[in-house]
Amino acid sequence: MDPERYLKNLERVTAPAGFEAVVLTRVREQKIKRVRLRRLEFSLAGAAALLLTGILVFSPGLRKSPVSTVAGLSPEGEKGKVVHLVEPLDLRREMRRAASEAQTVFILEQVSDNWIQQISY
Repeated sequence: MDPERYLKNLERVTAPAGFEAVVLTRVREQKIKRVRLRRLEFSLAGAAALLLTGILVFSPGLRKSPVSTVAGLSPEGEKGKVVHLVEPLDLRREMRRAASEAQTVFILEQVSDNWIQQISY
């Protein structure tokens, strides 16, 4: 059975008049619709990002409160007033000091062959 032999015997079918133009018009319309949808998606994503950025920037609950230090207090002070003391830490100085010192590595190993319950590593 050779299918090509049967297909050769069939008559060629012609498309109705204007069929190709209608198909190409629909393809063009679908492409335009996809481009519009893609633009809408990008614009909505940009608007959402802009809205989120605006909320984060202008939200009063997320702003950092000023840090109060002891240097800003007057010696007299007010009686009954609660003063929160917050001193900033400069950890960079500590890290530099630790980096300049010689590094020591301790290797812990069991010295005796007997198991000692009191020692924990």
